[in-house]
Amino acid sequence: MDPAREHAALLAELLELSARPAAPADVLALALAHLGPPGAVVGAAVRTAGEDGPEEVRAGAVTGSGRLRAPLLLGGGELGELTLVTGDGPPPSPHVVAVLAHHLAVVVGTALLQREREFDETAAAAVRRLFEEGVRAASVGQAARLLARVTAEVFGTERAAVHVTDADGVIRTVYGVGVPDAVAAELDRCLVGRRADASPVWRRAERDRGPVLSCDAARDPRRTGGFAEVMGLRSYAAMPLLSASGPVGMAVCGDVSRTRAWTSRERELARRLALQGALVVDSARMRQAERAHLAEVTALARTDALTGLPNRRALLEALEDVCAAADPAALLLVDLDGFKQVNDTLGHHAGDVLLQQVAARLRAVVPVPGLVARLGGDEFAVLLRGEPGRVVDAGSALAVARRLERVVAEPVVVDGRDARVGASVGVAPLPAGAGAAAVPGVLRAADEAMYRSKRAVAGPVVAQVPVAG
Repeated sequence: MDPAREHAALLAELLELSARPAAPADVLALALAHLGPPGAVVGAAVRTAGEDGPEEVRAGAVTGSGRLRAPLLLGGGELGELTLVTGDGPPPSPHVVAVLAHHLAVVVGTALLQREREFDETAAAAVRRLFEEGVRAASVGQAARLLARVTAEVFGTERAAVHVTDADGVIRTVYGVGVPDAVAAELDRCLVGRRADASPVWRRAERDRGPVLSCDAARDPRRTGGFAEVMGLRSYAAMPLLSASGPVGMAVCGDVSRTRAWTSRERELARRLALQGALVVDSARMRQAERAHLAEVTALARTDALTGLPNRRALLEALEDVCAAADPAALLLVDLDGFKQVNDTLGHHAGDVLLQQVAARLRAVVPVPGLVARLGGDEFAVLLRGEPGRVVDAGSALAVARRLERVVAEPVVVDGRDARVGASVGVAPLPAGAGAAAVPGVLRAADEAMYRSKRAVAGPVVAQVPVAG
């Protein structure tokens, strides 16, 4: 067959091929089909720089009488090289080889662009996910685990972990993904409590203000018991989490089964993930601290400062819950008799000590899930609540009231002197399902019973009038 006609047919099919997605193997197959007869080209290969090292695609024979080589040039850059293995026939013209190389360059370049576009989409999705889920992270632990998962998924690594440091740069917690339990325990043992800057990788990351990506961890300086060693990583990406307020921690992901050639785009993604990860973890830490502070303030607002007992506000909230429940309950009001005399004769310090001791004794007597509260001055309240197998009724409430009366009467030693008080206890049983409207009534009934007990000096008194709902 006429070589010129074959070359023309090849060029025509290459033009047709360029209109649809194609791979280097498709171009090489066309080359062998049209340049082969009569033995001009017996084999072909295209060599490109892949993400994990050089990649080569072959077709036809590997050996022949000669070789023709042409660079794959596109946009001023070289993407690889075409090699044609020639036989005994007349070789194709330089023009045909150049056109073939150009089409291969277009195919390779298109594949690279598609790969980069997919990587960019994956990277953007990872950063977006990190932001969207990160703002909802309720704790540092949730944020760190999210960062570990995202880094492992986006880089396709086998393992990932994140450590979080305190304000002094000491590692406080480590969270892993894809890490066996034994390795996770070893990470805790080796890292928690140590300074992050003891790690050569950490120091390098701080120095460069960016991620450290290692293709072969065996060649890197490392700390005994550090991230890479304990996790058994042969290659890794270490991303320092540096916030505006200082270091937050570090995220590390990598593989235990292979070394890896990190691309420039992966390095840029590691930098973006490090910045976003630092923001997510630091924000979660601030939210966690704010919640802890709010919980502390809330607890203080519901706690008596002297005795540590719940205060009147906390009692009222608990009483409303009990009134809405289906189980019967009882409210006991305890007023100390003779407390003013202790204050007058032994001083207010002795009175404070006595109140603290009485609070501890009441707590020891009241069965769980009962509540002991200080209402103010020398007045306490006890809310008895039932539980499976134990029903609160007037009889059981009265028995608790008598125990309270006995423990309060025991002397309290203050500065070597005995301080004694008594207790007047009023009991108001609360029927099941009384409803929130019963709260004022139960308080009034318990208060009236307590004053009857004080006047009668005859022990605890149970309210005579049922509490209305």
